[in-house]
Amino acid sequence: MHLKTGKSISFFRNICFLMALILLVASVPVSASSAVSAKKAANNVNMLDSGVYRIRNLGTGLYIDCYDFVYDSKGSSYLGQASGGTAQDIYVKRFDDGTYGLYPQSEGGKYALSYQNGVTSGCVITKKAASDKTEKFVIYASGDSSYTISPAYLLRNSVTLDISDAKSRFKHNYLELDEYTGKKSQQWVFEKVETQGISLAFVKTKVKLYSVGSLYATLTPYNFETNNVKWSSSDENVLMIDNNGTYCALTPGTVTVTASIGDKTAECTIVVSADAAFTWYSQHSISASDWNGEALSGIYFTSGGVRKRFMIDKYGRGSDWMDAGCYVSSIAMVLNNMGAKLTKGYDFRSGQTDNLPADPYTVALANSGNYGATTTKAVLYGNPILVSRSNIDARFDVDGKDVTSTMTYNASKKAIKEALDAHPEGIVVYFSMPRKNRTHYIVFTKCVNPEAKNPNDYRFEVCDSASSTAARGDHVLFEECISYTSEGYRMSNAVSIITWDVVD
Repeated sequence: MHLKTGKSISFFRNICFLMALILLVASVPVSASSAVSAKKAANNVNMLDSGVYRIRNLGTGLYIDCYDFVYDSKGSSYLGQASGGTAQDIYVKRFDDGTYGLYPQSEGGKYALSYQNGVTSGCVITKKAASDKTEKFVIYASGDSSYTISPAYLLRNSVTLDISDAKSRFKHNYLELDEYTGKKSQQWVFEKVETQGISLAFVKTKVKLYSVGSLYATLTPYNFETNNVKWSSSDENVLMIDNNGTYCALTPGTVTVTASIGDKTAECTIVVSADAAFTWYSQHSISASDWNGEALSGIYFTSGGVRKRFMIDKYGRGSDWMDAGCYVSSIAMVLNNMGAKLTKGYDFRSGQTDNLPADPYTVALANSGNYGATTTKAVLYGNPILVSRSNIDARFDVDGKDVTSTMTYNASKKAIKEALDAHPEGIVVYFSMPRKNRTHYIVFTKCVNPEAKNPNDYRFEVCDSASSTAARGDHVLFEECISYTSEGYRMSNAVSIITWDVVD
């Protein structure tokens, strides 16, 4: 989810009104051309919808199953007894041209069933990571509620999916393409897998009045299409949300947003604030702040021979990368408040590809040169918290425009207030205690007494990632944050100010 700052209130008010108009228009009857398209689709009753299926062979009663690459160098598909495992849950994706891709849900669904280009018979079906034309199939309906599966490049079903005589090391028959004869081993039954669960990437957050943003739902099995998810707001006068999960904040207040599919539901709380609504990311808590850290507890980064988890709950004493992730967290807060998105990457938590909201994980991806993990067991490379702002700036943008950061080596109270006047989305202040060989970064969000005549009397609210509880980190006075009360940092330890701008 991205947040917009106070500098663009009138702009986002216009967006809100525009969204309301769009939603109103969407409620009127469809055009004649749309009706014709809908009628054609309705008449094609045998075309499979995208979804997750188990695919049973009509002749043997066995199911398409898939080895993981780690167990079989071919990553081949074969027939197996019903197990209900992810290797038998196959995401069947219908493309716009009417062809299909078949993605086993084992290994995070990142491999597709594939065949050798140009082969018309005897080709064993394997798995490939890259998407190309040899991963596309045409699925033809039969009269007995079964289907044949043919390579798309032939544009005919004279060659179809069949059972191979060749067997794996585990004595399972492989699958292959063969000349169509109409035998039952060439017929396949698609058994729909029902939704088992739904979850949200965000469970609690604050948004700015007149801002727009998006919520994302993840369904289990993983690659379920989310088009059928229904979104609702407990009070649309406060926050309007459409069926794509896009919201518009209309008036201050608190709402519960519910995502549902069938009888499965998930909820999150959104507070619409008339004041600056700053995101707070904790570097130590996987559940108490405004980012989804629970799914990240199984992710490992390897850098310079050091392999550590990206994050664990509470204080890791050096056992996780985020134990030293105050800089990454601080940058992520400011970028999120600006509405910045990671332009290229994959977030397995939400299933979203590219244009990812800024949080400590997506900032760490940009910082380390990674493009994201497909499972919670993945190992990523590159130091995620040894910050290179140039790497981060290059991978994020705001509404398609580049962002750039500047460090100013003057962190007086006057300089901090002036920086906040120009950057209401927040600024990052760098602190150092050389005698103790300690450093820290804190996001400053607001000068609470701008009327003070003496700049030395200015007081500030901050978002401090060092805290694992909101009471000592989420938009609190600097003198009440954990870095002041427990870690001993004072304004005299402030060294420099980092700010971000959108390049016009």
